[in-house]
Amino acid sequence: MVLMIGATLLGTQAWLKGEEVALSPTILQDPVKTVSDFPSPVQGKPLRVAGEYYSNKMETMLFHPGTDYAQAEGAVIRVKHEGRVIYAGPDPFLGIKVEVDCGGDWSVIYGGLKNLRVKEGEWVEVDQVIGQIGYYPDIFGDIEQTHLHFEVWQGDLVQVPER
Repeated sequence: MVLMIGATLLGTQAWLKGEEVALSPTILQDPVKTVSDFPSPVQGKPLRVAGEYYSNKMETMLFHPGTDYAQAEGAVIRVKHEGRVIYAGPDPFLGIKVEVDCGGDWSVIYGGLKNLRVKEGEWVEVDQVIGQIGYYPDIFGDIEQTHLHFEVWQGDLVQVPER
């Protein structure tokens, strides 16, 4: 059996076994991404960066998969990379979160939100508003001010953006 796959480079069509299927143009045209392609969506002061840290409350080393940026409650959060929303809702560790699949095995997570403006399955564009900063207490009690929690993932590995 011969499997034929064809795609137009500038269009959004492909053929699989003779059937036409619609594809996102981003999938066909995205260049290879690196962690530098995922800048912070805010300019706030980092309260905690991704990586290991010592928790005073737990009196032990913990791993933190994202960076927490100080932000005023109600600050508008905009995505910095287009993609498909794969989760938008409550999270036991991050309060309300939005996870965006950015293609090429990359995804980003925004935590500590309120007033979500996106739903699962929606496509988001660069600078689209996804919600506002809400208040959620850090589960380990180390950060008590409002902040955005931001994670960058490539597959199953958290990526640490340069500061």
